[in-house]
Amino acid sequence: MPDKFRRVKEICDLISLTFEMPIFFISTQGEILYENVNGRSLNPFYNNEKSALYSLLKFEPDKQTDFPIIQSTYFFENYILISIVQNNQWIGTALIGPALPNAFFEQKITGMINDFQIFINREQVFNYFNSLPVIKHERLLNISCACYYLLNQIMLSPSFVQSQNIIHSQKQENITPSDKTVGQLAINRPVHHDPLLEKKFLELIREGYVEELRIFNKIEDAEVGVLSKSSYVRSKKNAVIALITLGTRAAIEGGLNSELAFSLSDLFIQRLEELTTIKEIDGLQAEALVTLTEKVIEVKEERYSKAVMTCKNYIYNNRFERITQKEVADAVGLSSSYLSVLFKKEVGVPISTYIQKVKIEEAKRILEYTDTPIIQICAMLDFTDQSYFTKIFKKITGVSPKHYRARSHLLNDDKKSE
Repeated sequence: MPDKFRRVKEICDLISLTFEMPIFFISTQGEILYENVNGRSLNPFYNNEKSALYSLLKFEPDKQTDFPIIQSTYFFENYILISIVQNNQWIGTALIGPALPNAFFEQKITGMINDFQIFINREQVFNYFNSLPVIKHERLLNISCACYYLLNQIMLSPSFVQSQNIIHSQKQENITPSDKTVGQLAINRPVHHDPLLEKKFLELIREGYVEELRIFNKIEDAEVGVLSKSSYVRSKKNAVIALITLGTRAAIEGGLNSELAFSLSDLFIQRLEELTTIKEIDGLQAEALVTLTEKVIEVKEERYSKAVMTCKNYIYNNRFERITQKEVADAVGLSSSYLSVLFKKEVGVPISTYIQKVKIEEAKRILEYTDTPIIQICAMLDFTDQSYFTKIFKKITGVSPKHYRARSHLLNDDKKSE
């Protein structure tokens, strides 16, 4: 390694030692200039093939970013990629990892081996996955910010990194979400699979929020239990069948005719059984859930005028901001007074009351599934102060936020049942 990169080498060694992860310093031409693997073995599925790893990570060495990228492989390995700038010149990329989001069961590893249908040393594969550090996504975000600061002396917040990664991910899939939608996801999107994520996901179907669903279209299954011991593809299919079933129920709750909903569900599950690759399965999962959501929209459009539907969508999409009736009217393109009468006639409550209900429903979900302090929830939903938030919450639910959490907190219930 050239002497001018000595400082980078020292920081790479510090990162590898502190976070117990391998690290590679890669030039803008893709050449590995330095590595510290901590004595760990490489993934037997692609062993020492640099091009295979780059391809799995969709990593382009000649592309610079101004935030850490957290990228996953097919094998659930998580890597951090950080562009390094020295003396205002981009000199390369630090590739940190891998780490796993959860410990792997033997059945899951066996399933992946069987799916590849290749001769491979099973013991070597087991030893590899058992040697990887287990780091939850939230902590990995924090680590990425710390490493970015060490390498570039620029402090970034985890929420900023999360939102930028969402944008980056959608660009890779040729989807361009609005900044406002991405901001909402960054604030409220729980990392990896958990009850709040699932409830949030199903609410998008039930309420017909198809654009947000397109962005939020994949529940990470790294934490889903092994549903098939022999094949990961089979396990993935089983998980998608379960998700389509839940999505079907959510669509029915959203107003979709049950016979139509179940017919669609059966059709998608039949098609699913004919698929053989993870990519095809992921594509069908997205298609099925978007289709169910679009059918819910059709039902709601029959129930409400276009202006009121636009109004409701605007309120939901901006639930983390302070919303005035005039802003809603401007978004719809109607006078405030006319919209007020129209909305009350079709929905049954004034716009201001509906805004409060949407915000309080969001607060209820956060209280049920997270330990987020009440004062922080109040700030997230842009209430003027905690006292006013508590007053509105109690008016709508009949209890204070504190009592609601004590009564309904599902994380506590999970811990009691363990």
